[in-house]
Amino acid sequence: MASEHNESNQVLPAPKIVRRRRRSQAWVWLIPFVAALIGLSIIWNQVSNRGPTIIISFKSAAGLEEGKTQIRYRDVVVGVVQDIRLSDNSENVLVEALLDKEAEGLANNTTVFWVVRPSIGFNGVSGLATLFSGPYIEADTDASLKTSPSKFEFEGLETPPPIKNDRPGKSFRLKATSLGSLGPGTPIYYLRIPVGIVTSYELDESGEYVLIDIFIDAPYDKFVNANTRFWNESGIYFNVGTDGLTVRTESLASIISGGLAFANFGTPRPVSEDTIFKIYPDRRAAELVPTGIAIPVTMRFYQSTRGLEVGAPLDFQGIHLGVVDSVELRYDREQGKLYTRVMATLYPRRLGPAFYDFSDDTQRDLEDAAVNLTRFVQRGLRAQLRTSSILSGSSYIALGFHPEQPLEHVPEKTFPFEIPTIPSVGLEDLQKQIASIVAHLDSIPYESIGKNLDEGLKELTQAVRKMDSMVTPELQKTLKSLQKTLDELDRLMKSSDNLPEQMGRSLQELDRAVRSARSLLDELRVQPNSLIFGVQGQNYSRDTLGESR
Repeated sequence: MASEHNESNQVLPAPKIVRRRRRSQAWVWLIPFVAALIGLSIIWNQVSNRGPTIIISFKSAAGLEEGKTQIRYRDVVVGVVQDIRLSDNSENVLVEALLDKEAEGLANNTTVFWVVRPSIGFNGVSGLATLFSGPYIEADTDASLKTSPSKFEFEGLETPPPIKNDRPGKSFRLKATSLGSLGPGTPIYYLRIPVGIVTSYELDESGEYVLIDIFIDAPYDKFVNANTRFWNESGIYFNVGTDGLTVRTESLASIISGGLAFANFGTPRPVSEDTIFKIYPDRRAAELVPTGIAIPVTMRFYQSTRGLEVGAPLDFQGIHLGVVDSVELRYDREQGKLYTRVMATLYPRRLGPAFYDFSDDTQRDLEDAAVNLTRFVQRGLRAQLRTSSILSGSSYIALGFHPEQPLEHVPEKTFPFEIPTIPSVGLEDLQKQIASIVAHLDSIPYESIGKNLDEGLKELTQAVRKMDSMVTPELQKTLKSLQKTLDELDRLMKSSDNLPEQMGRSLQELDRAVRSARSLLDELRVQPNSLIFGVQGQNYSRDTLGESR
């Protein structure tokens, strides 16, 4: 116990107190500095990657949302809509969009914007993906123009453009008298293959024609040349000919929404950039346009030309040689008469091989054609109006040789070349002849002829009665006598039944007599003196010994 008490009374050592050195708190200020740097880098990144702000004007903002609606180019997101507001005149909607830095090249004057929404039409279904993601704004630009001027305000398209700038192919321009059922997106066919579409249309400066812009996809654009002809395939073509009923169309889509088709006629030739192609009503009209020289001619008809219309054919011996261009009424001051002036175009190449027999010249131009036509007119070439259909009353002009028709004057070798005409027998002339015949028939005295015929019939009846009373009895007697004669002849024929047998025996006796006379003549020819001296016996000798008689 004592030892434990002594240990507890021992003095403990005093603790040593050491002051700790304070650490510097200056590094704390690095935190906001680093945060500031990070914020500035984020801001700089956003500013450096931020593209230009553009404003697009639309008629409506249906389906567009701020901060959500995207702007896409080739299915790549290149921007987003920031703000949507009305224009100052409240007629349009201004969509403010922010483009990415990589897409700042879209802000040029060749870029177009439109809203992609789901649509169904004759050309197909498009924009179905927007049913789930919502509408978006699509952009398209001409990437081949690297130095296009910048532009930040655009007028959006209400409908998508028919073609995009990156689509390979070539554009052409057509001309038509009316638009018909054509419109943007209308298909174009080549050999029944869809090869392009109609992009746009507008009126020309005169307002008489419609200019239609089309686009032909590559590689089919190489088939369009100077000898290419386009025609309308917006319906069904019917034709009744020697082969029966012909029905032709391109496709069901062309019947419903319209369509164009084209083909090449003749040797392909390069086409210039300013070439405007004509649209023909159908393929038949396109085929009828010939190649080679075209000769303008004129004709004077001093008779009615009813039924003759523009487009009527000129035939030469059944060959469709030309077409009527105009039909006008004119006045001839020298004769004091009205006449119809018909302007037409002849295509000599339609004659085929005969065209090359016109002259020996290798150059067959209008001057050569004028010389040939003058020679043909001197030989009797004339134009005559004829009726092609009695039901429709349509007419055409027939060219033929009529040397019996005199030539008043030799035509000049100028153009349009004048072809003499001869009158034709038409429906009106037939009506005049029929009217003349009816007038002559009306002048016949039918009543007096009827009275005379009635009196003649009465006299004839009396004469017949007298003849019956006088001639009939004698005729009966004559018939009875004839019957008796026939009976006697019949009895005679019956009694001569043995006559053939007697005639046979007589003929046999006559044959024997003829044979005897023939043998007598033979003996007289051999021994003429046998009739006087008789027939001598046969002499026998060494030479004749043993010969049979």
